[in-house]
Amino acid sequence: MVSPEQQQIYDALAQQRGHQKQVDRVLKVVLPIAAFLLCVICANLNVWSTLLTFVMMWISFYATAIKRWPLWHWALAILVFCLIDNILSYGTFNSSGFSRQFGTMFIFLGVFGVGRRYFDRWLMKKSI
Repeated sequence: MVSPEQQQIYDALAQQRGHQKQVDRVLKVVLPIAAFLLCVICANLNVWSTLLTFVMMWISFYATAIKRWPLWHWALAILVFCLIDNILSYGTFNSSGFSRQFGTMFIFLGVFGVGRRYFDRWLMKKSI
């Protein structure tokens, strides 16, 4: 038999799960758009860099904001991707291109990865 306090906890968890699904639906639309806009800004000046930067950003945003995988794994993956992309695009290491690309990708990865948790909390407080 379920006590009233347990039922309140179950109801709150069900409400939280519903809010998280709602945020997931919104982010599934917002993340690819944000990844596209940011890849145009921060990719190195060739087609393959733009395309692969878009794919990398979309996957990392999805993994950190929706799947909630560890942020530092994806920061490390972005670091390795930016190093490889920089060397392949310029033929040698270009520090200004690297700092522009990695800085933009890292900042927005943090915004989506860390911000998701705060947005969930804000939505729960708003509904109570």
